[in-house]
Amino acid sequence: MKSKIKKALIITSSAIVLFFGVFFMTRSLNNIVQSSNKSDISDVNETSSKDNSNTEDKVQVSNDSNTAKTTNEEPSTTQSTINSTPEKYTDYVVQKGDTLYSIARKAIPWKSQEEAVKIIETMNNLKDREVIVSGLRLMVPVNTIDTTNCIKYTVQAGETLYNIAEEYLPTMDANEAVQVIMQKNSISNPDLLSVGLEIYIPEGDGEVE
Repeated sequence: MKSKIKKALIITSSAIVLFFGVFFMTRSLNNIVQSSNKSDISDVNETSSKDNSNTEDKVQVSNDSNTAKTTNEEPSTTQSTINSTPEKYTDYVVQKGDTLYSIARKAIPWKSQEEAVKIIETMNNLKDREVIVSGLRLMVPVNTIDTTNCIKYTVQAGETLYNIAEEYLPTMDANEAVQVIMQKNSISNPDLLSVGLEIYIPEGDGEVE
């Protein structure tokens, strides 16, 4: 009888020990699995956060670049408009038989013919200087030269600024007189005179204000 009781206690004790051993082992495995899952989730969240941050930075940089590009382009357009259209201009209505060369001579006589034609082309965005029609309105600049105390002279065939300077400013050195006439009339090259060009020559000592 005692032997049977002793065997029963041993079996029961062994079962209890086995049960607790399996129980604690299972809990340990669960803890390990949960810890691993948390670590993976954390890594995924961090990676996602970094990707979102990089995407936002790229979008911001792109927006900044586009803004800077737009800002840089605007002055260029404005400057182009300012350069092509003078502050003072008037309208010229094209007549039958007109050409850009004849209009340039009539409307802008204080410029050389070629320069005047280019001014009209630029101001009116003309692509072909040979194609103009009657009734077309063209913008042409207004003469802004101060003609006070000046003699108006029309250049004749074969004349040069030196010949004109010697005749109308004889008391001055020829080279200096040429510079005075060029400054007064905004002439950049003394050799580019055209027949019919109107120039203004200061009277007296030739001093330009």
